[in-house]
Order: sequence, then C-alpha cells, then structure tokens
Amino acid sequence: MSDFTLQQLDDAYQDYFSIEHAISLNARPLDIALPDAEALQNAIPAPFLMASEASSLNNSALRALNRLGELAEELALYLQQQARKIDLLLHYVLQQQDNNSQRYYTLSYGGSGCCFLADTAMEPLQVLELKIFLDNNDGAVFCYGQVLSCQPAADGQWQIKVVFNRIRDEDRELIVRASLHQQSRLLKQKAEQRQQKNS
Repeated sequence: MSDFTLQQLDDAYQDYFSIEHAISLNARPLDIALPDAEALQNAIPAPFLMASEASSLNNSALRALNRLGELAEELALYLQQQARKIDLLLHYVLQQQDNNSQRYYTLSYGGSGCCFLADTAMEPLQVLELKIFLDNNDGAVFCYGQVLSCQPAADGQWQIKVVFNRIRDEDRELIVRASLHQQSRLLKQKAEQRQQKNS
C-alpha cells in the first residue's frame, strides 16, 4: 500500500515539535497507495488554495509596508483590517468543507503530524485524506497522511497517530506557525494565571 515503512514514518514524526491542543480535522481512509505530489496538488479543494494564497499575499504586503517606516503604520492597520474581513469570509467558506461524519479533534499536532481519538481502529500505514482546520482563522490545510500507530484508549476508543507525508511546504509551514502561535498563547495564559495567584 505504501513506499514508507513504519520506521520511516516514526522518524518523520520526530522532525517537528507537537503541541497538545484540540483542533478540528477530517480524516477519510483511502483504499489506494499514497498519492504523489502532483495528485495532491490536483486534489486540493479550491477554498484551501484560496486561503493559502490569501495568507501569503497578506504576509508579503505587510512585509513590504514595514520597510516604509512610520508613514506606513496607518496603511498597515487598514490592510490588516481588510485582511481580517477576508479571513472571516474564507473561514466561513472553509467550514463548508468540514464533513461531520469524518470529523475528529486532535490531542496534539505539529508540522510532522497529529494524534486524535477515533471510535474505530485504523491499520498502520493506512492512507488518509486529511482536512485540517486551524484555530483563530490561522487557515486550513488539505494533505495526505499515513497512520503511524493505533493504540487502545479509554471508553473503547483508539488513539491514532498520523504522519503528514504528502503536504505542500507552505501548508506545513502554516501548521508550524499555527502551533507556535498556540504555544505562545498558552505560555501567556500560564503567566497571567501565575500573576493572579501571586497578587
């Protein structure tokens, strides 16, 4: 079913850090060999491509404005507000891609893969079509992954660990950025809780 061995998947899973956080994803098992990069590009739904393009355009516009100095502050603020409107609209469009019957919530995720609970077991090396919906309008990613492990969990569920092994570089970067943002939010939250305890 695949060119990858479990050892290769395990090595790949260690490439990036993971953060324990619940985000929504769709996982659909496929009865095919792992699609190649061209097949991935052709399979990505239009809303996922639009979201990715909008994010990169916004980031490059803001970088260009930063070079202009003080005069650009108001313009940058305006552009950020416009980008926020587009983000909200794209978030709504992306939610239409979310399939209730294939929805899971991650226990953890990072640039290499994710871990989630499922009601039914999945075979190691099983190919999955994944739609990952990141928090805080950070975007969404369509990719293919493979099951690294399937372990019994509480309440008759199964803990599924998946490696993203057909994913565009820009989408992996998006997931890494989102996980870093989430980590900094958690650290800020913990710092605030410590301050409240001390005061």
